Amino acid sequence: MTLDSLAGKLQQITNNLKRNRYINAISEGLISLFPVLMVGAFFSIFNGLAWDPWKNFLDSTGLKTLVSLPVTFTTNLISLYASFAVAYKFSESCEKDGYIAGFISMISFLLLTPLAEDGHIATTYLGAAGMFASFVVALAVSTIYVYMVNKNMVIKMPKGVPSTTAKSFTALIPLFAVVLFDLAVYFLFKATSFGSIHGLIYSFLQVPLSKLGNTFLVFLFLKFLTNVLWVFGIHGGLVMYSIAVPLWLSMDYANTAAYAEGSPLPFILGYAFGMLFFQPTGTGNTIGLNILMLRAKSKRYKTLGKLALPSSIVGVNEPILFGTPIVMNPTLVVPFIVHPLLCGTIAYFLTLAGILPRLNGVFMFGIPVGLSGFIAGGWRVALFQLLMIPFSYICYAPFFKKMDEEAYSEELAAETQNAD
Repeated sequence: MTLDSLAGKLQQITNNLKRNRYINAISEGLISLFPVLMVGAFFSIFNGLAWDPWKNFLDSTGLKTLVSLPVTFTTNLISLYASFAVAYKFSESCEKDGYIAGFISMISFLLLTPLAEDGHIATTYLGAAGMFASFVVALAVSTIYVYMVNKNMVIKMPKGVPSTTAKSFTALIPLFAVVLFDLAVYFLFKATSFGSIHGLIYSFLQVPLSKLGNTFLVFLFLKFLTNVLWVFGIHGGLVMYSIAVPLWLSMDYANTAAYAEGSPLPFILGYAFGMLFFQPTGTGNTIGLNILMLRAKSKRYKTLGKLALPSSIVGVNEPILFGTPIVMNPTLVVPFIVHPLLCGTIAYFLTLAGILPRLNGVFMFGIPVGLSGFIAGGWRVALFQLLMIPFSYICYAPFFKKMDEEAYSEELAAETQNAD
């Protein structure tokens, strides 16, 4: 099999995944929730800062309760928001009203959530524990809504009625149907040992998948495939993350919630771990390559290095990926794939040994390397990220020097030819 045929097959798989509305709805819905996570994460850090004078200040002034409120209504309700966002994205992909599907899904999710002993909604499944249940509910409800609209099983208002009013009546019959179905499901599951459909999904889907996702070899393999796909010009992140991000983010949310409560963090791995340790300066962790370019002999690479450095520092390295290029470039395959895997592996075992702390689940796009690590885990994580920069330089150096010599020779030859 030639490289071109292999790239074609990989591209076909990628296109099939991109066309899958269910996978895309989950991944796009979760990505749209990043602002919610960021706000919750900020206040979690603010509230959980491990400095005794600060803790005493919050407790003595009563600010601790106040600062905890944003966490309660962001991170601790993330599954409720996900039920809206995923249904919205799925319905939108079917060219139907996303808001209606989102609201019906959120109502459905709340109806299926078990009540506490005092009759109030139990908050357990509104946070990270209900993440997979929110996916199931959102996709099921939005599928029902789209089906009913396509089959004209809705109330249609006469022409001339304002569109907002007409849309409201369109939602009426699907909402009644979903509510009646939810009540039946709630009644049936209340009689089981699970207590609710949330309990069933959490026990048989979310917990086993979290254990699998927290397996380092599986994590490492997915990261390996991500970079391999990039080598063939396929956006590996879009392929792998559409599958793995829902699982990894649920683990991050659980860590963030535990951090806010001052409890032990349950997971080592997660989306934040992958971004901060495997690719803090972009896929392939190419910051070392970028610095090498600043000292290149060839004008081509020196110019590219200057242009790409600011974005590389904050983890956006597309100029390097496509300008070098790394795509379909056999010379840089080894460092591009191997270096990030080495960094992530070292970070994992240092975390196991207690040398590096577990991450609080926070990852913010556009934060410079070092600072991003400090926010997610403190000075030790920041120091590790900064040490990855010279390590990246060393790994890329022998491979880049060969490319630079070739480019420099070509430039000299071109100058000589022009002079003649």
